[in-house]
Amino acid sequence: MHRNFLSRRDPRIQLEKYKPQYLLDFIDLYKNRDDCQRKANDFVRRCIKPAVEEYISRHLGTNIVDTILAGRHSAEYSSRNFFQYNIQKELLQKEDFQSFVKFICNYEIYVKNLIFQHILDEMSEDKALCKLKSQNLQVIVKKITDATERASKGEDGVLLPDNKESITVLIKNIRTFLTKDISLSEEAEKTALFQIQSTCHPFIKSLMKSLREMDEQLQEEFSKSEDITETVNKLPTKPQDELFNRVFGCGQQCPFCKVPCEAGGKKHIKHHAAVHRPQGLGRYRIKDTQKLTETMCTTDVHSEAKFSCADTNGEWHPYKEYSTIYPDWLIPPDYTREASDYWKYVLVKYNDSFAQEYNAKPADVPGAWRNITKEQALKGLKEAFNIK
Repeated sequence: MHRNFLSRRDPRIQLEKYKPQYLLDFIDLYKNRDDCQRKANDFVRRCIKPAVEEYISRHLGTNIVDTILAGRHSAEYSSRNFFQYNIQKELLQKEDFQSFVKFICNYEIYVKNLIFQHILDEMSEDKALCKLKSQNLQVIVKKITDATERASKGEDGVLLPDNKESITVLIKNIRTFLTKDISLSEEAEKTALFQIQSTCHPFIKSLMKSLREMDEQLQEEFSKSEDITETVNKLPTKPQDELFNRVFGCGQQCPFCKVPCEAGGKKHIKHHAAVHRPQGLGRYRIKDTQKLTETMCTTDVHSEAKFSCADTNGEWHPYKEYSTIYPDWLIPPDYTREASDYWKYVLVKYNDSFAQEYNAKPADVPGAWRNITKEQALKGLKEAFNIK
């Protein structure tokens, strides 16, 4: 960073960088040639265009979020409950064990990948990304054009005097009118307008022409095929993160069963979830037998049972006093047995697979759990998230 800082301010490097432009400036000056259009083009290329591209990039992430929320996936993002229900329903229907493992063990990554796929699907259809960029371009170009027209007049509404000094006033006015939308580089401005020989009125006409050409050039660039993944990942506002926070909140998981926190936003005092899972799904096992734990943490926190893990330094700790180890979590008692049928069914169906994945032995699941059907599991899921 220090070397880059010095490099950007090294006089010799900067002179070499702008050598071709200084040469053209010198030739125009020597031959008394009108440099008006070239200077306007340089100003647009060095100052306006980078600011316009930054404006588009700054707004594109939010535009994508709005498009997703209004598109084919709008119902899924209507609430955290419905999104959570929908994603677990898809897991049940896919019947892919590794997807369950990814969802449980790498919850945030799994969900963001799913959301990212929704974004790719939506943005790939009918050149949606290109259209969003073009819409932003039209908005900012109109603002720049309007600002230039306003800047060309004084407070009395009369055109600025037609001399070189008025160009400085013009650019200052443009910068003032656009301060809420874009930021123009003063360094690039000084370089682009260095030794300008034109007067103000011809420069304004040339500037308007350059703006139209920039608009056409960017529209053409947007119309070409592009890597949507690369474009989205470079945005300052990541739409997948915005959507994730909107439907899931903080993304923290229960320390025992790995169920995600359902509280919205980042400012809640306690993490909580309506339905927890058998703890074996969160890698917990019985120390003596190395069998996956089949009990629910919502049951254990109101029992005499104890747990031991890295957070307790291997010491046994009462579940009842879990809050001394995990003060950020609130784990309520079971409110309905049917609500947890989904995860009981999952543990029964993939008991051996989870044991192999976690390098443990299969859980001793209660016999009643083996009678839970796929339909009952889905019904329990609907009850858990209050889906009609």
